[in-house]
Amino acid sequence: MPAAAHSPTPETARPLLVVRDAELAEEVSRLAAASGGAIERAPRLLPAAWRAAPLVLLDEPTAAACATHGLPRRRGVALICRTTGERLWRTAFDIGAERVLTLPSDEHELIELLTDAADAPVGEGRVLAVLGGCGGAGASALATAASVVAARSGGRSLLVDCDPFGGGLDLAAGMERDEGVRWSGLSVGTGRLGAGALREALPKKRVGRGELAVLACDRDRTPSGLTPEGVRAVLGAGRRSGATVVCDLPRCPAPGDSDESVLGDAELVVVVVPAEVRACAAAARVVAAVTERAGCRVRLVVRGPSPGGLRPRDVARAAGAPVLATMRPQPRLPAAVDRGDLVSVLHRRSPLAAAAGAVLAELASSESPVPR
Repeated sequence: MPAAAHSPTPETARPLLVVRDAELAEEVSRLAAASGGAIERAPRLLPAAWRAAPLVLLDEPTAAACATHGLPRRRGVALICRTTGERLWRTAFDIGAERVLTLPSDEHELIELLTDAADAPVGEGRVLAVLGGCGGAGASALATAASVVAARSGGRSLLVDCDPFGGGLDLAAGMERDEGVRWSGLSVGTGRLGAGALREALPKKRVGRGELAVLACDRDRTPSGLTPEGVRAVLGAGRRSGATVVCDLPRCPAPGDSDESVLGDAELVVVVVPAEVRACAAAARVVAAVTERAGCRVRLVVRGPSPGGLRPRDVARAAGAPVLATMRPQPRLPAAVDRGDLVSVLHRRSPLAAAAGAVLAELASSESPVPR
């Protein structure tokens, strides 16, 4: 396929293939057809195409030539080869390639990359973890609200229920009767999920200008897919789809379980704490445990009122983390949750919506977690 006469834009760009090996190019084109998407094949790499393509596939000679042209580093670059060697790995490092795929052994991974790139949005998703500093703190309500507010802004949000004893977040979102996969129906054999396939499998609905999808725990069977491998695969797929991924965690994450996978991958961890003395004492232990395992910032959302007159700075000092937001009581919240109609109380002046907005703003400014 000849190169297009015009430079692609982010809205129209397809995965870009620039290789000198004709047989290798034909093989990649065949795999692109198997993925259900189209690929743009070009004889040489132009800077505009380098910036716009959701995925760039190069062979070693083309990559070596690109490295000498000083193109800026970017995500979504893979080297395609028949055999590997020291020179190829050095070239991959020079251009910042994320993957080196050897054909035909890595065909399955290349098909997954092409499938994800077919509907990849501009930008990468982020992961938010929410948990309670004590029992009944309201973490599930805040997690659900953050997902709803993120979707309302016009993006995709994915609400992930990581608490098998929490009753199911599909109830809070009013989606318990919607068809779709729950944790018991999710099987991760290879440790990786296609972003588009996951989104199509989950219960989802339109919220404002965006889309909310929910991966909930089952109430009548064991959530067998809720494993460290399953959680990592879901978070990876959510990121690649450009979604805001909000994980509702139990308040006692244990070493080595699925919750630790979330804490290690999140850009932000939020602990919800009622402004009460015993709640602050309990939250201090939760914050200490989370801080030890998380590679990112940990912040508090303080829920009022305070029976003893505790101020936000008192809660921060007692719990051991900075306060991100405070939240007044939310009128009619328990009734709305019981009806599965949390969206109805998240109006512009809603305390819960305001707290969720503050959390999302902090998430947007957060750096990726430190590799662990």
